[in-house]
Amino acid sequence: MAMRVVALAGNPNVGKTTIFNALTGMRQHVGNWPGVTVEKKEGVFEYNGERFLVVDLPGTYSLTAHSIDELVARNFLLNGKPDVVVNIVDATSILRNLFLTMEIFEMGIKNVVIALNKMDLAEKKGIKIDVKKMGEIMGVPVVPMSAKEGIGLRELKDIIHRVSHGEISPAPIAPRYDPEVEREISHISNILSETELSKRYPLRWLAIKLLQRDDEVMKLVLRYLGEEKLREIMTHIGEAEERYGRAMDLILASQKYEFIDNLMHKFIRYMKSEGPSLTDQLDRLLIHPLYGFMTLALVFYVIFKFVFALGLPLQKILGDAFSSFGTWLAPHISSEVLKGLIVDGIISGVGTVLSFFPLVFLLFLSLSILEDVGYMARVAVLMEKLMRKFGLPGKAIIPLILGLGCNVPAVMATRSLDDEKDRLVAMFINPFIPCSARLSVISFITAAFFTSNHALVAVSIYLIAIVVALLSAKFVSSFLVKVEESPFVIELPEYLIPSWKTVLLHSWERSKEFVKKAGTVILVGSLVIWYLSNYPVPMGEGKSYAERIGMFFEPYMRLMGLDWKAAVSLLFGIIAKENVISTYGILYGSEGALVGVMSTLQAYVLAIVTTLYIPCIATIAAIRMESNWKWAALVTFYMITIASMIGIIIWHVGTALGY
Repeated sequence: MAMRVVALAGNPNVGKTTIFNALTGMRQHVGNWPGVTVEKKEGVFEYNGERFLVVDLPGTYSLTAHSIDELVARNFLLNGKPDVVVNIVDATSILRNLFLTMEIFEMGIKNVVIALNKMDLAEKKGIKIDVKKMGEIMGVPVVPMSAKEGIGLRELKDIIHRVSHGEISPAPIAPRYDPEVEREISHISNILSETELSKRYPLRWLAIKLLQRDDEVMKLVLRYLGEEKLREIMTHIGEAEERYGRAMDLILASQKYEFIDNLMHKFIRYMKSEGPSLTDQLDRLLIHPLYGFMTLALVFYVIFKFVFALGLPLQKILGDAFSSFGTWLAPHISSEVLKGLIVDGIISGVGTVLSFFPLVFLLFLSLSILEDVGYMARVAVLMEKLMRKFGLPGKAIIPLILGLGCNVPAVMATRSLDDEKDRLVAMFINPFIPCSARLSVISFITAAFFTSNHALVAVSIYLIAIVVALLSAKFVSSFLVKVEESPFVIELPEYLIPSWKTVLLHSWERSKEFVKKAGTVILVGSLVIWYLSNYPVPMGEGKSYAERIGMFFEPYMRLMGLDWKAAVSLLFGIIAKENVISTYGILYGSEGALVGVMSTLQAYVLAIVTTLYIPCIATIAAIRMESNWKWAALVTFYMITIASMIGIIIWHVGTALGY
């Protein structure tokens, strides 16, 4: 028997992910919705011997198709035919949350269950909710919950089971508007009733969306009624707006809130609160224009100290384990070709990436903790004004900061951005942020060539990279993607102690995707590099393909003061940036030999070019998975161009100044 489908819908930060994880545990899968980069999470739970498929819809404030998240959620509710829709409502913000509830009801969806989450917080804030009366007034079952504490979970499963089997028949209340607005809705509904649309969609919902000038519904009506009839409807709506003196979407939203407010008075009471809450007191510090930035710097300093202090030793252990495995396996393989393929190609290449798993997991763990605590929303508010100057929303700072650790999870973290265009821009510039692998190259070069002031040199490289990233964001958002500035709306949730089960599950799911995506591409890339290094003849007995490629690019590299060996090293650096230095060591006999054959200016150019040029294969793969091959190719071409231009400029200016 096919599993019954349960859709989870709700605003951002209402505890939807916590409920999803509590229901499904480890039996969940993360992917993308077809055709878009919005994350799709599915999982399974069992109750009374029956399996239920849970689909976690993107968090949205409404179901008007303004963003891709709203469109994905709405399309699934309309066309996915879920057996039960669980609408998660934050008990501390009922008025705002029930706006989405009413939009679900207007779609004609009957099988709705309200999961009234954060009841413990509501009580602490003096909010008294009569849950039974609320259910009677709303016309649907209401389950009081505190998902973080696991309270109400069994009751929710039971209600889902009973609704899906028809034992409970919800009868959601329909939002009503002023008589004048209702007449407009009836007028448009009558026009639409003459088409096939009446068999596929609720006419009242279509009429309301037309009044709101919903683009997707207008396209739908155009397809069924034709341009002339649609123009007639829109002209009528325009005339109505002239009479009211306001846009219909504002009128509908205002009256919907009035309708909700009238309902709430019947089942909710607010007790007096004593002074400012802890959240209010913390926000005075954390989103302060001065202290907020100081706190942000401190928080992420602590995070990276934690990630590197714990992650780097674990990375070394994993790296040594793969190296030891390769050393142990080598004598057992008689064929030299097969030995090179397996040991130098597969084990070495894939082992390099897999050794980064502890860093990636700890980064995601830290991010998940900050999200669960409620701090990430404050970071977005704090950075909004600055980031907007460069064509990005404040929330884009989060994946950019993640890029300092590893660009692969940072690219994946762009999913947290609401707008598709914002995601593309953030994805485009993220590889410019120097990751921990490039940090190793920068550290080696600055320590070897700039002994007296290597810290200052390293900082200058980071500053150049960050400035290039921000200016590139401005360029891409102005000319390539044309990002339109939208109003900044974000929920500032209460500060909470994180649910460790949720944090660990979320971190594991993200990290698992990293291994899956990066590992497969690294395997192929490693084999290619191994082949280029060893054919048509083994290295040392003639010119391999890699050496020939290096010689081919040498005239170009000379423009930056570098030789053919730099071309080969940068080529190998596509697998992992550490390879830039290790390849030089192979070509010169040792990494230390670099100091004798390269000037400080050449070393600085190499460090800059290594930082800014094409990202590693794993990052390219992540960009491709989150967008498409065209965007990944464009990012690659752009980065090579920018790195080359800056390398050439620094070399010629430095030479002219006598360095």
